[in-house]
Amino acid sequence: MDNIFPSYDDPLFSILIIVILILIVATSSYLLGNIKEERKEKSLKKFLNRFNNEDYNLELEEMPFELKLVKPLKLLALAFKNQGNYQRAINLNIYLIDNITHFQDKKEILAQLGETYLKAGFLKRAEVIFLQILHKYPRDKESLYHLGVVYELLNEYDKALETIIPLKLLGEETKYLEAHLKLNRLLISKKLTPKEKVEELEKLLENNIYNYRVIIKTLFKLDLESAWRNIKNSKLHSILDILWFLPFSNLNFDIISSDKTLSAIFFAKGSLSLNKEKIEKSGIFVIDTIISSKIGGSDNVDITFIYGCRKCKQYFPITFVRCPQCYAIDKIKIKERVAEKESQTGYSLL
Repeated sequence: MDNIFPSYDDPLFSILIIVILILIVATSSYLLGNIKEERKEKSLKKFLNRFNNEDYNLELEEMPFELKLVKPLKLLALAFKNQGNYQRAINLNIYLIDNITHFQDKKEILAQLGETYLKAGFLKRAEVIFLQILHKYPRDKESLYHLGVVYELLNEYDKALETIIPLKLLGEETKYLEAHLKLNRLLISKKLTPKEKVEELEKLLENNIYNYRVIIKTLFKLDLESAWRNIKNSKLHSILDILWFLPFSNLNFDIISSDKTLSAIFFAKGSLSLNKEKIEKSGIFVIDTIISSKIGGSDNVDITFIYGCRKCKQYFPITFVRCPQCYAIDKIKIKERVAEKESQTGYSLL
């Protein structure tokens, strides 16, 4: 027997046993990994198959798949998404995902599908897609950002704040994003009374990383006295539309009359009566234009506002905090224009 099996004390035998164990463990891990990946792949396909027959107008099921179709179909899906034709974009992306074998090749298409779901308002579907990408590529910054947007739109701010941690580890500047999420979490909190919210918001005004416009707009809803007390002359232009659309009952004429810029704004609006010869210019072009028009005898002048994003350069007819196009925060650019006054009364932004 000793001639067949080497002695247990033989170092070569020990090395052989170790090598065999390593091979067994490696093979088992490989097989288990493949089984796990196949299950995840089936799970993703099952999830996608729940939606890939909705409005299937492109007859993709009858189209034979070829690798050379991937690039043009990706571009077509992107064009559909940009045009707002989300269902067709979704169908094209799902068709490509179903027919591409390797996950690495699917990653970009999955990301585009997640963004399309996000744009279309299918937030839970978008969440599943971005989590799937992050499971495979946990350092993917774009997916982390988009997942944070999904959680924000779902009002799940604690989860949104969790995406900040890996972004910080990846070297991203996140202080404004973190401040944005914390402020919005405060605004929807049901644990605080309105008085407590006002106190917290006034504290946040001491820190410039928090959105002044959002805080003032909220204070006008919760506590008029606090809102007027915290108006800063240097930031009046950023809240000009909010002031312009304030109901007459919300105006504090003691504060307005004591500030030449506020006096000019509300004289231009017609809420404040002043001696036309003594009114001082505000330094805001549209306000001073209206004042000049009033002094000249014309009261048929108003202001219209549009809202742009300084990052993607897109303009929108309504105000926003996070850009609807590129999801940038604190990038709003308010553009005001002199217009002929319409007969109907303007609605408050509050």
